[in-house]
Amino acid sequence: MQPLFAPSSVQLLDGDRSVLFTLADGSRHEARLIPSARARNLRLRLSPDKGLLLTVPAGIPATALPALLFSFLPWLERHLPACPAPAPLVLPEKLLLPLRGTALQIISDGPLSKGRRQAASCTEPPLLLRAGSKRLLALVRDEELRLYAAATPEDAALLLRHWCRRQAEKLLPPYLQRLAGQGGFTVARVTVRDQRRRWGSCSSRDGGSISLNWRAVLLPLLDHLCWHELCHLHHMDHSPAYRQTLARFSPDWKLQERRLTAFWRDLPVWARPCPSPAPDQEAGRTALQAQDSPV
Repeated sequence: MQPLFAPSSVQLLDGDRSVLFTLADGSRHEARLIPSARARNLRLRLSPDKGLLLTVPAGIPATALPALLFSFLPWLERHLPACPAPAPLVLPEKLLLPLRGTALQIISDGPLSKGRRQAASCTEPPLLLRAGSKRLLALVRDEELRLYAAATPEDAALLLRHWCRRQAEKLLPPYLQRLAGQGGFTVARVTVRDQRRRWGSCSSRDGGSISLNWRAVLLPLLDHLCWHELCHLHHMDHSPAYRQTLARFSPDWKLQERRLTAFWRDLPVWARPCPSPAPDQEAGRTALQAQDSPV
């Protein structure tokens, strides 16, 4: 059987433990093989957190797979261009939170037991994070943010996100309230959340409340974001009246809005919103004859 797209191909990798699909646009996508004694058909699915997974019945030899998997290529061609491979996870060497005023060097400093011994001498309250069976610890000492028990980049990124959120909960509400006082606004409540698609939100009910994304603690243009939300207390839209009000407090608001959008787009990988849990997308199933399966 020949592929439906000339450049497309399927080949075995990693000692027959994965399959590499090369699509017509030149993109390469690896699927991990999952042997199954119960499965009767080949099954390819796209998991939000694990990528492409290929369930293989026990009776199918791995060497036969390339010829059997061409029927999945049309589904991959339709779906994978909208699901690009994630950028590599790179942690910063230093972390600057503008409201703190100083940059902290990020150091992975060993096991949890060592961190517990060092906790008494840290200059800020430690953060102990429980993630399933894992225990991760973050301490601040001598302009250093020390991470303990973070054995993988994913562990370190998780701990770093939670530490930054704690900093945001401490620093952002009083900062916004000070600006509110300067501008003559009254805010009854300021909260910090893990919003997935916006920097903040505003409600005029119950005396006015504003919610800021914890990632705002990373922003070098925090004033504009605060004015943006504060002005919504008077205008719950983006009407000309709202823009006139915003221009009083943030005269170059058009440029700042573009910068906010760019900063969100360019967030470092460790700080980006995690993919929301969603049902796996499945290409379908195919038996030994490799018949094309519906999406």
